[in-house]
Amino acid sequence: MGLFDSVTHNLAEQALDATWYKQQVISHNISNSDTPDYKAKTVEFGLILKEKCKCRYHAGIKDGIYHADNSPIGEDGKLHLTVTTGYETNTNQILDGNNVDMEKEQSALADAQYQYGTLMDYLNNNYMMIRKAVSK
Repeated sequence: MGLFDSVTHNLAEQALDATWYKQQVISHNISNSDTPDYKAKTVEFGLILKEKCKCRYHAGIKDGIYHADNSPIGEDGKLHLTVTTGYETNTNQILDGNNVDMEKEQSALADAQYQYGTLMDYLNNNYMMIRKAVSK
């Protein structure tokens, strides 16, 4: 097992990718706010992660890897995060058929940027601890 093969590290990397993708989708929604008949898209990965992590912790170590019933950890020992993209259904359409709510999109973009920054801080702190441990 390598330094970067932990479940939390793999989860953080996948969540970082998913958060970046979420920012891209939100930016695309904002840029199409004046496009007739454009339907806003949404990205979900937090809810899916919560569902996957509702495991019954009734298992043990097999081949050096912890497994739990209904675990989100695949046979390769890595957590697999699923990201879904859908269409926004909770906003009203305006006369031209567009349903982009700019306030909602800007709030979601700020939230996604905060999540991205937090994940980057987490990974940077892990790398810093490894650098300190290796340098001594």
